[in-house]
Amino acid sequence: MVTTSRAKTLELLESYRITGDLEARERLVANYVPLVRRLCRRFLTSREPQEDLFQTGMIGLLNAITKFDPERGTSFSSLAIPEILGAILNHLRDHGSLIKVPRALRRNKLAIDKVAGVMAPSLGRWPTASELAEACELTEREIHDASELGRIGDPRSLDENLENEDFEGNATLSEYVGSEDVEFDLSLDRLILATALDTLPAREKTILQLRFYKQLSQRQIAERIHISQMHVSRLERGALRKLHTTLLRSSVRAAPTVDLTMVLAV
Repeated sequence: MVTTSRAKTLELLESYRITGDLEARERLVANYVPLVRRLCRRFLTSREPQEDLFQTGMIGLLNAITKFDPERGTSFSSLAIPEILGAILNHLRDHGSLIKVPRALRRNKLAIDKVAGVMAPSLGRWPTASELAEACELTEREIHDASELGRIGDPRSLDENLENEDFEGNATLSEYVGSEDVEFDLSLDRLILATALDTLPAREKTILQLRFYKQLSQRQIAERIHISQMHVSRLERGALRKLHTTLLRSSVRAAPTVDLTMVLAV
């Protein structure tokens, strides 16, 4: 993953924002190349070559570097990951699909992309589903459905011949389909979960940290932050719902009741 500390990343971002230091930008790009490649691997089943997706993802990374404002106090990853994924998904959408998509769904997707592109720089992060729903005058369900549109890939037959110099003879796709490595994307999921936490209000984030990382009971949390246990329970449920919505948009495999200790261990 990223080979530099968060403090160093912010220092490089600040240097580029203020002075236009191209060397700082190059160092940022080099540090986040592994992240772009991992995000591209989520679309191995698409017909688009991985290198094309990588180049598109790098454009998303450069956009994030340009848009990010360190003074807003959010992590760079909370903007970079959605920007990279958004660029890749838009590329896949624009290159067509074998699946017929309703016109209204495509229209909603275009509207969401346009609004999100305007909101992200001012927020310092990608807008949540509820924020997009309000800005686009859509329901959160419509936001979710439109967001899923970009994930639709072209289906491929397992009997398809692979005519590529990397494959010998008359190899078929089925011969190269392996089992899922659960550990492969674990660090990426942790990073996406951590950035999802950054979208929560400070008190809700604190409650989840105390509840899942410190393993405190709701009663203990209530005593620590000076509110009622019932209020803690309501805030916890609301925070988990918001977290779930954010994770759905980022296509994270984890459930909303995931053990948050693995997030905070990143």
